[in-house]
Amino acid sequence: MQYLLDTNICVFFLRGMLKLDEIIRGKGVANCFISELTVFEL
Repeated sequence: MQYLLDTNICVFFLRGMLKLDEIIRGKGVANCFISELTVFEL
């Protein structure tokens, strides 16, 4: 299964409110993506 990370999830991670690095490792780095729009918003 593939995962598209939205802006809210990334902001929670950047603020230290979410251990996204552990979640991504668990799901597999190759299965997690960020859209160009999310990159722009960040």
